[in-house]
Amino acid sequence: MYKSFIRPAIVCIFLVTLSTYPTYSQLFFTNGYIVLASGDTVKGEIRERNVQLINFRPNQSATILDYVPNQLIGYYSDGINHLTVDLTEDGRTSAYFMQEQTKGYVSLYRLFKPEGNLSHALRLPDKRFIPLRGNLSLLMLSNNLTECQSPAFKQMFNVHNFYPSSYKFEQIIKAYNTCVNPTQSIQKPKKVFRYEAGLSLGAAINGWVYGAADKQNSVYYNPYVSYSPTYAVGGGGFFTVAPQKRLSAGLEILASWYKGSRSIPLTDPLNPSNVDSRLYSFSETYFALPLTGRYIFADHAIRWYLKAGLVPTLSTNVSGKYSGSSLNLDADITILNRTNIGIGYLAGIGAVIPIAKKRHINIECRTMPHFVLDGVTRTATSRSLQLMVHIPFIKNVKQ
Repeated sequence: MYKSFIRPAIVCIFLVTLSTYPTYSQLFFTNGYIVLASGDTVKGEIRERNVQLINFRPNQSATILDYVPNQLIGYYSDGINHLTVDLTEDGRTSAYFMQEQTKGYVSLYRLFKPEGNLSHALRLPDKRFIPLRGNLSLLMLSNNLTECQSPAFKQMFNVHNFYPSSYKFEQIIKAYNTCVNPTQSIQKPKKVFRYEAGLSLGAAINGWVYGAADKQNSVYYNPYVSYSPTYAVGGGGFFTVAPQKRLSAGLEILASWYKGSRSIPLTDPLNPSNVDSRLYSFSETYFALPLTGRYIFADHAIRWYLKAGLVPTLSTNVSGKYSGSSLNLDADITILNRTNIGIGYLAGIGAVIPIAKKRHINIECRTMPHFVLDGVTRTATSRSLQLMVHIPFIKNVKQ
């Protein structure tokens, strides 16, 4: 019964899951500043491309400039300090932009995208940087963090307890600084939580397909078909996490309804000339909670994105009836659970459209079908083709 949902559901789960992983190439510009090799500070907007390249522009209308590590001392973006770090290995020196992860007597820096097995670097009190590369990081740490003789600290270098990870590196640096120089506080850069939330309004063409795939009694009459569309409105709210990233996740709440009918012809096998019909009608009010992932594939004056996800629903006031004039029929269709939970999916395309400085709206064209269930039995598939407008009112986004 649910085969028609398997493929869309797999695609939706994949996109939502993908949106929880970090994206290494920043899509949008964020406010910040750069520090030139000359020492001059220039405010503007920054977009990180990779660990050895950033884009910079003084304002939205200015020409985009490229900077590599040897041109900058560092930069500040998205609430995080970045330094140009020269790492020497096997007699060769390479420069990278590295994020400040922990600052103290000994500081820890990391690449926002690992280069092979190089992910972090130590900054020692004499200002030298030591690369931390995969399993070799244990040797680098033990050779350079020599001032602490605490048995508890040395136990952290036990090969059976050590694994190269951002968490483990930070744990070791924190313990070392506390042991060697407890009066110097350790400062960990505060990550900024980016989000936006607001109201959703739109128009919808809602429809119903009654019944399951096996159509009983279809020789005599077949009510298991599509019913007349309802031109409805939809309204609710939305919340998007990390909207400035190429991949982001979102949550919506949306309310809409369906009310439609269709005249179903009856076939009398004993008297084919005896023409009759029944009028079937159905109605439903539903609340949907789309859990979606969003992927922005074009960053121009208008930003275009694809959106998909799973949609839990709550259907209320589900009812159906049929009537026939010749037999004076007027009966309710048996629906035991008129309020029930269902499941569906959402898929569509949208655009972020600027309307003023630092103000925008999102417009989406999408489909959002869901199962209307009576207990665990499918009563119908409720379809919805929507044109939605999302208006952010609350946000913490620097673009």
